[in-house]
Amino acid sequence: MRIGQLDAKVRGVSAEMGRVCSRWMMNPLLVPAAEYIWHEQREHCGGWRRVPGRLIDLHCHSTWSDEHIRWLPGLTFHPLLGPRELYELAKRRGMDYVTITDHDTIDGCKALLDECGPLDDFIVGEEVTTRFPEDGTVIHVNVYDIDEAQHREIQRLRGDVRDLADYLHRLGKLCVLNHMTWTQQHRPLKTHHIETMVELFGVFEVLNGTRSYAHNAFAHQVAARHGKVGVAGSDSHTDRVGTTYTVSAGETAAELLANIRSGRAAVAGAFGTPERLREDVWLTLHVNVQRRLDEAGGAWYRLACRTFERVGRLTYPLVCLGYHARQNLLIRRSLQAAAL
Repeated sequence: MRIGQLDAKVRGVSAEMGRVCSRWMMNPLLVPAAEYIWHEQREHCGGWRRVPGRLIDLHCHSTWSDEHIRWLPGLTFHPLLGPRELYELAKRRGMDYVTITDHDTIDGCKALLDECGPLDDFIVGEEVTTRFPEDGTVIHVNVYDIDEAQHREIQRLRGDVRDLADYLHRLGKLCVLNHMTWTQQHRPLKTHHIETMVELFGVFEVLNGTRSYAHNAFAHQVAARHGKVGVAGSDSHTDRVGTTYTVSAGETAAELLANIRSGRAAVAGAFGTPERLREDVWLTLHVNVQRRLDEAGGAWYRLACRTFERVGRLTYPLVCLGYHARQNLLIRRSLQAAAL
């Protein structure tokens, strides 16, 4: 889907927000706050109005993220939008503040600031790949408002999630446990994983724009049970930045992050569906193949790229279906570990 088409869908979100929220409100597992509320005097006010607050999509990726497909080792692909494209699209979508959380790098953030100069509404972010050293389970943690020296120390410590969390807390930085039921090994969470997450992190991502309803419901339930702050982000690797986001308050970026840490935050926007996953996978596959074709010099390499795209076009729907089925199984097993 092109950016213009998605913009048209976003502009029409008001018409269906009421139906979506009504459905969510019937299920206590997941009750996100709506960005728009319905006026009592509909004919006078024209329907919807925006709730006061500052908006930020706390989880999104630029072309500086290296992404890998588990069953295709050695193949690297990149999200679709460059840092400036991502920033400008987020602003068009109504985000008051913007961050970029690429995997284990702040180079995309630096590239944006090098190109545009200082931006008062931009926050340097990073999605950190960290692990439980006792069994190697890998999870992701977002951290915000860091500099190059802090980034280097984060990378040094990320081999042990406890050391990483201790360092971030000593710095006083907002850090968020991302997409709780996802692990790099695609294994179910065990009781000690959940207990450690609850102990180490005060802020949980409870609404992720690429993860399913079941995933978000699980994260929301665990966070609510243990009194954690809930936040939201699109986890966009395509052009969905700003379609899932956190609402808070703050006249400066520092105030915003402090308010989120203290619990003054609500979540809004869409969660993921199998249809969205299929669309994003195909769009990412197609664009990355086209990038490689543009860079390719030899005929055999170009033939290999075209063959890969054609095979991918036939198989990606089944891969996405299998992925969702596997994730739902992992969530059920994690529920048993959490004793929810």
